[in-house]
Amino acid sequence: MTSPIVYLDHAATTLPDEAVVEQMTRCLTEAWNNPSSGYFAAGKARKELRLARQALADLLNARQEELVFTSGGTEANALALWQAAGKHVVLSAVEHPSVLENARGFDCQVTLVATDENGVIQPEAVEAAIRPDTALVSVQYANNETGVIHPIKEIAKTVKARKLLFHVDAVQAAGQIPLDLEQSGADMVSVSAHKLYGPRGAGCLYVRRGTRLRPLLSGGGQENGMRSGTENIPAFAGFGVAAKLAKDDLSQRMHRETSLRLSLEKQLHQAFPSCQIFGEMADRLPGITAVRFPGIGSEWLIAQLDLMGVQVSGGAACGSHTGQPSHVYRAMGLNVDEADQVIRLSLGRHTTEGHITRLMECLKTILKV
Repeated sequence: MTSPIVYLDHAATTLPDEAVVEQMTRCLTEAWNNPSSGYFAAGKARKELRLARQALADLLNARQEELVFTSGGTEANALALWQAAGKHVVLSAVEHPSVLENARGFDCQVTLVATDENGVIQPEAVEAAIRPDTALVSVQYANNETGVIHPIKEIAKTVKARKLLFHVDAVQAAGQIPLDLEQSGADMVSVSAHKLYGPRGAGCLYVRRGTRLRPLLSGGGQENGMRSGTENIPAFAGFGVAAKLAKDDLSQRMHRETSLRLSLEKQLHQAFPSCQIFGEMADRLPGITAVRFPGIGSEWLIAQLDLMGVQVSGGAACGSHTGQPSHVYRAMGLNVDEADQVIRLSLGRHTTEGHITRLMECLKTILKV
């Protein structure tokens, strides 16, 4: 009899909640009309869109009219970077590829800000990178590979003192820790549904009232003219349900996942004294541990764990196809070989102490401890 799968890659994606799936299924049959149509039946689709936007606004402490629905975090990031196309931008060196590559694709002149020894982007480092011709600064809320949380409010003060646009990629943080976009100081914030037990293909960009946005997609003028295209009502409705669920159990999940992570890291240090856990001295998301086992290639270790029914990653899942070590660990000072020895363990809503125990048993067997 095979052991059940132990899924420890929640930072890559999460299994949609049953309530999310039910809501999406209902919308496919009961609210399938085009919400832009003028007849009565289309009102059901408009209502679903409104309810979803309100649920997301409640989670993020934002106003409904400040949220632009997109196809996901990548499009939201692209829409934000589009505002500075062809201009100078300041980005952290540990940003998600959808920020780094879109900036380059839009012919932006890019200055990268290095982290400190804990992987944190410091406000003074951002300030030092700003030039007279800088148009936009983008710093993620929390890193998707190490879980390190950056001092966004302090960075915002630095950026806004220069009267520049400030974008924050909060895809990994939303639904994992409390976010208050009204008080964040950010002009634009990206969020994605599939990181918080919602569907893939749904995201949003928060655009602070008064911020002028140049559309990336033009056409029928949906989303108040800021993102054209017939709205994906089932996906956005599922996003709304996921947002409500995330808000309702946020405090409880944070406490439980933090306790599990600390227990995991204690066991890792005890069993493997030479292992290196990144960002240990910094504030981190509750459920992400990035650990390096010196001399052990991550690709080999991930494959061995997979054979034993434990699913983990070597960093950002979206970057695994490149075959190159993570730019995040390289930016933190690791050489190529060292960066290729890191695996990411990310916990979630359904992770148990039993899953942690099973992971440790497998690691001890594989690494012959």
